[in-house]
Parts: sequence; structure tokens; C-alpha cells
Amino acid sequence: MNILIQGGGRGIGLALARQALAAGARQLVVTARNPRNSAAHAEFGGDARVTFLPLDITDDVAIRNAADEIKVLVPRLDRVICTSGILREGDINPEKRIADIDAEALVTLYRVNALGPVLLARELWPLLKGDHALQFSAISARVGSISDNRLGGWYSYRASKAALNQLMRTLSIELARANPNASVATLHPGTVDTDLSKPFQGNVPADKLFTADDSAAQLWRVLDGLTPADTGTLFAYDGSVIPY
Repeated sequence: MNILIQGGGRGIGLALARQALAAGARQLVVTARNPRNSAAHAEFGGDARVTFLPLDITDDVAIRNAADEIKVLVPRLDRVICTSGILREGDINPEKRIADIDAEALVTLYRVNALGPVLLARELWPLLKGDHALQFSAISARVGSISDNRLGGWYSYRASKAALNQLMRTLSIELARANPNASVATLHPGTVDTDLSKPFQGNVPADKLFTADDSAAQLWRVLDGLTPADTGTLFAYDGSVIPY
């Protein structure tokens, strides 16, 4: 398989890159903002199957440039996983109440959590269309489910992940016409022991706090089981469907 892991330099992206190599990837493309300084490059930078490309998912030109390099490298993509996501960064933190909402922070989360994957799909379109089996996915979150929202709070993160779900759902409809063997899915990885979740792990049961490798292995099994009939769906790490 020709596989692209966007945001594969560390964390769950790195763990998914390990899964790709273990699954026998013929060509694995790993993107990161600074790939040569990443944990992934330190781990398998000498592997001839792996190509590292710089990509800032908030930069339209960078997305286009990376896609152009990928088009030269492979004739098609068989699996794409977009892992970029922000919950907190710098002065950005999950809102506890409406008074905490900041317009700039909201736009930043939308750019990273929602827009990146669909802009990447736009630029990779020639490698996605056809009649080959393809799984195009993006990491979402259960809190992005509108119908599952019972606690409130976290306005920007919830809304950005809900937007991601809608964008991927819309992509799934168009891609089905261009490639009948394609599946598009958003994925809830569970609570993963990464920098993103560390401040919010206090109330998570021990058996529900996953290592990045555990979560990646479960998500990989979900992707292996996808069929075109599943396209446009939000799946949890255990394969269950989460309503939008």
C-alpha cells in the first residue's frame, strides 16, 4: 500500500506510522512541520520505504507543495490518515463558559482541526479518484458529536471537530462518485496519553487511557475493516459508530 500519515512526526501519528510499516507499506509518506527534527525521523529516518515531507496544515501553499511532491512519488494513495489537532496551545484553552470564547482561538482551531484534511484532499484528488481501494480518514473526537453533547463547554474544540465530521461526510459523497471503492471516515481515538490530553486525564479510568500505540492499533483495525458502505461515518476506536 501507498500510505500517507499527515502529522506523523510524534504522538498518535507516529504510532500510526509504525502500524503502516508493520502492515507492509510499500511507500509511506510522513509529514510534520519539521520532519527532520521529529521523533519519527529519529526512529525510521533510514528506512527506504519512508519519505518525510514538511507540511504545516494551516498553510495552503505548504499543502499544495507537499501534495505535488506526493504526486511525483506515487501513482495513487491507498490509505490517508490526517492526525492534526489542537485542544490547547499557548493562550488557547478549552472554554468552560461562553464568556471564555475568543474569536482568534476559534479560527485557529477550525484551521487545524477542520480545514486541513479537506484542503489536503483537494490537492491530492488525482491520487484518490479511480477504482482502487482507498481509506481516507481524519482523527476526530467523540466530543465533536452534536447529539452526544450533554456537558457543554469546550465550544471551539467541539465545533471544530463537528465541522471536520461534516466536511469529511461531504467529501465522502463526492469521492464515492470519483472512486466507488473509497471509504471516508472520521475516527475517535479514545483518550490517548499524549500532550494534548495530559491536563484532562484525571477523571479517565485507567483502562480507558490508551497509549498512542494501543490506540493506533485499534484504529488500524477499524480502517482495515472499512468498506465503501461505511463511507461518511464517525467511528470510535472499538469500531462502534458514533452519531454525528
